[in-house]
Amino acid sequence: MKRTLLLVSGLVFCVASYANNAERNKGLNEQINAAFHHLVQGDTSPATKLLAEQEGIKDDNHQLSKLAIMLQIELENNDAAERLLLSFESRFADNPDTFAFASDAWRDLGHQAGIFSKFGFYKKGVQAKLRAGEVGPDNAEYVALRAGASAHGSSYGADASLQKTLTDKAIALDQKWGYIAKLNYAQNTDDQQSGVVAAKAAVEEFHDDFVVLERVAQYYWTIDNLAQAQQTFAQACEYPPVQSWYREVKWINACYQVALFSQEHGLAVKPGEQALNRLLATYKLPTSQNVEIAVLLLDIAQQENSQLAVQRLNQAIAHANDEALVRRATKRLAMLD
Repeated sequence: MKRTLLLVSGLVFCVASYANNAERNKGLNEQINAAFHHLVQGDTSPATKLLAEQEGIKDDNHQLSKLAIMLQIELENNDAAERLLLSFESRFADNPDTFAFASDAWRDLGHQAGIFSKFGFYKKGVQAKLRAGEVGPDNAEYVALRAGASAHGSSYGADASLQKTLTDKAIALDQKWGYIAKLNYAQNTDDQQSGVVAAKAAVEEFHDDFVVLERVAQYYWTIDNLAQAQQTFAQACEYPPVQSWYREVKWINACYQVALFSQEHGLAVKPGEQALNRLLATYKLPTSQNVEIAVLLLDIAQQENSQLAVQRLNQAIAHANDEALVRRATKRLAMLD
């Protein structure tokens, strides 16, 4: 009986310990999500504070490591971001999501880098996609990443001859990622007929899936079907993804691009108005990014459809610490008089 009581007591202790750990992890994840919500708006303070508080565990935590990388990219500290990325890929080398995330981060660094460094970062991004598929060979998402990256060929460390085989494998594994793989293959091989067929079928099957809709919109953009691209970006904007790092960044860009098509190409204005209003309803901090969204909305919309833009500019004037940002907001509001 005594031994039984000890076993039961031990079990209760283990369950309680597990529950406490789960609660702590939930709390930390909520803090990470909140810090990232600020970071994508251009506010780095919460991420900086959280990473300092979690200094002892951040290198062992996948999500904190991602936050640290994206913070340095936002600060345009490319050298620090590169060091963190290389370490991240090494520490979490058995997780394919590591390399899927890294592929986007390397691309971001390439966008920010000087002309002589761009290729090196872009090459690392391609190699990260290849590695994601190697580490996750039975996961359609990562197989599709590897298939698309294979098209870059030997100069990027890829084998172009594998593209078709890997594309077919992704298609066999999963319908959604199969469509992504089909679109990548059609784009890489300039097969517009197959690409348009795949794009239409993908939208019909996954009409409320951001990942599919955003990829289809990008495809239409590459073949210069701007009206269809705007329409599909607008549809993608209606379905914000559950926060998944770069997917949220892509959602912001998708919504913003709808309005740029309105402004720069004379396409439909209403989808642009709706997309920017959706962004301003989601992101409310007095940051440069949100001021730019508000200014674009005022540029394309009738005043009765741009009240959120006026609110955001007034908030920036009242609360922003950046004098240049306050002047920008003040000047744009003055143009309404």
